[in-house]
Amino acid sequence: MKNENIVEFQNVSFRYDVSEGEEQLPLAINHVSLNIKKGDCVAILGHNGSGKSTLAKLSNSIITPTEGKVVVKGMDTNNEALSYEIRKTVGVVFQNPDNQIVASIVEEDVAFGPENLGLPREEIRKRVDDSLKAVDMYDYRHHESHKLSGGQKQRVAIAGIIAMRPECIFFDEPTAMLDPKGRKEVMDTVFKLNREYGITVVYITHFMDEAALANRIVVMDKAEILLDGTPKEVFENSDLLKSVGLDIPQCAQLAKELKKSGVNLPDNILTREEFTDSVLNLLGDK
Repeated sequence: MKNENIVEFQNVSFRYDVSEGEEQLPLAINHVSLNIKKGDCVAILGHNGSGKSTLAKLSNSIITPTEGKVVVKGMDTNNEALSYEIRKTVGVVFQNPDNQIVASIVEEDVAFGPENLGLPREEIRKRVDDSLKAVDMYDYRHHESHKLSGGQKQRVAIAGIIAMRPECIFFDEPTAMLDPKGRKEVMDTVFKLNREYGITVVYITHFMDEAALANRIVVMDKAEILLDGTPKEVFENSDLLKSVGLDIPQCAQLAKELKKSGVNLPDNILTREEFTDSVLNLLGDK
């Protein structure tokens, strides 16, 4: 069922611990309720310190709530006995692939998770091959991991998560450390996993053009949810976004400026494709 919730944050708060004698930190997550539906493609926006990464860590019991509940397919992340099943259901990819790659050869790295599941050798081989094909890295299966580009390393890290066969993957700023080519490679992979493989994806980003390609955007500010809606609904609130240090996609900004100058473009242009199509339609009418 598409409308089934795969991850539920139920009035969740979280505060990081400090050493004895140090002043208590403010809440990193403050009474957040959020449902991620099966098959969703969700972008999470917010400036540094807004709580985005904490949300990702809470999603598969890397950390557990100070208050409230996180429920993954009916499993409470506070139940340590369920941690294994929870992490098989929800995987997390972090921004630095070097911190997630554990083996010197690509296929050995992707095999690490399935081997720890105790799977038969034939099943491990199939999962490694399928996962590398899913991220377009199969031809690099015998390459040394450390010689890959940043974008290639991130895709290998994603393959390692896919090999565990999760139903949902949280990506914590997966393109933050990459050049434009690497960014495109990784984001193409993220959307492919969602659209072709049916994996629920939640990706944290500070690139507005990446967020615009999701079917839902959640904006966080000061440990709380500020906005939650479709890209068009969220980016209509440009003044509110600017007040919390965020912006709208470049193509949306350019379209707004052209409209102010009298160019007859449609409202709510967000992506490069929408902008290009609108301009070509306009030129075709002349």
